[in-house]
Amino acid sequence: MLRAIELSNFRCYAHIVLELGERGTAWVGPNASGKTSILEAIQKLTILRGFGKDEEMVRWGSSAYRLRARVSEGIVELLYEKGKGNRLYWQGELVQPLSQWVGRFPVVSLRPADISWIEGSAAERRRWSDKLLCQISPAYLEALSRYQRALDQRNALLSRADVMPAQLELWETLLISEGIRIQKMRQELSEHFSPILAEFYTHFGGEPLELNYKLSVEMEREAWLSAWQRLRKDEQRLGRTLIGPHLEDFILRLDGRPARGYASEGQKKSLLIALKWAEVAHLRAKGGQPILLLDDVGEKLDRDRLSALGRLSRLAMQTFLTDTDLQRVRDTFPEVEVVSMPLR
Repeated sequence: MLRAIELSNFRCYAHIVLELGERGTAWVGPNASGKTSILEAIQKLTILRGFGKDEEMVRWGSSAYRLRARVSEGIVELLYEKGKGNRLYWQGELVQPLSQWVGRFPVVSLRPADISWIEGSAAERRRWSDKLLCQISPAYLEALSRYQRALDQRNALLSRADVMPAQLELWETLLISEGIRIQKMRQELSEHFSPILAEFYTHFGGEPLELNYKLSVEMEREAWLSAWQRLRKDEQRLGRTLIGPHLEDFILRLDGRPARGYASEGQKKSLLIALKWAEVAHLRAKGGQPILLLDDVGEKLDRDRLSALGRLSRLAMQTFLTDTDLQRVRDTFPEVEVVSMPLR
C-alpha cells in the first residue's frame, strides 16, 4: 500500500510531498493544476513507466528528477538523470536489475488517451500487452528485453552492404527463441483475456466481442527461417526485420466486425471500461492487488459508466484519480480522500 509520495523536479513540481489515503486519493481542481503529474509519478515509481518519455518528465531547467514513496513495507526511491537513466533504491539498496521491481505494485490506468487502444496503431495494443504481461511475468519482461536487443543488432547489420549470413544467424537464433516465447505469452493472454473482456462488456448491453492475437509468422523455427529467406532482399533494402512480435497486433471484433473504425463513441467508452475491469480481474487472478489510476475521465462518462468505475475502484487495493468536479468524485468514489488543487 502506498502511504505517501514525494516529487522533486518532476514535471511542474519543484518539490511536493503528498500523504495518500488508505483507500486512495482524488485530486480535484481545474485543468493545468498539476493533477495528472501526480498520477504519472505514481505509475513511474510502481511499474517504471510514466505517461511520456523520461526526459519530458524532468522539470524545466533541471537535469534530473527524484521520486520517493513510503509504502507499507518501507521506502522506495527512483532517480532519473539525463544521459544516465533510472536508478531504483529499495530501503536504500540499489535494485538490479530493475525488472526485479516490476509487478510488486501492479497498476491499471485509464486516461482519455487510451482510446488509441481501439482506434490507434498496432503499436498501441502491443504496448498495452507488454505493460500487462511485464507486471505478471518476469520471464516475459526478460524475453522482451533480449528480443529488442537482438532486433536492434540484426537491423543494424541489415543496413550494411557487406553483411555476411553468419553474422545475421547469430542474432536470428536469439530472435527466434525469444520471439516465439513472446508470441506464445501474448497468444495465451488473448485466449484468457478475451472471454473476461466479453463478459464485462455484456454488462453494458454490448454485442458479442472477441480479442485475437494476429501473428506475422507462425510460432515455429522453420517458419521464421523460411520467411527470412523469402524476405531477405526486402529486409536488406529497407534495413529492418519484417517479421516478429514487434509487428504483430491484437484484433478486437464486435459482432464479427473490427472495432477499429466501426465502434461508436458510446461503444468505445464501454469497451475501455470493460477493458479496465478485465485487467483488474486478470491481475487479481494472478495474485496481484492492483492500484487503479483514473485521469480526468469523469466528465466524459454518463452516470452508468461512471458508476461502473466506482464499483471497479472497490476491487483495487487503492484508487488514485483526478477530476474537476468535487461532487462527482464524492458521489462516485466515497471511500477515497479528496484534495483540492489550486491552479498552478
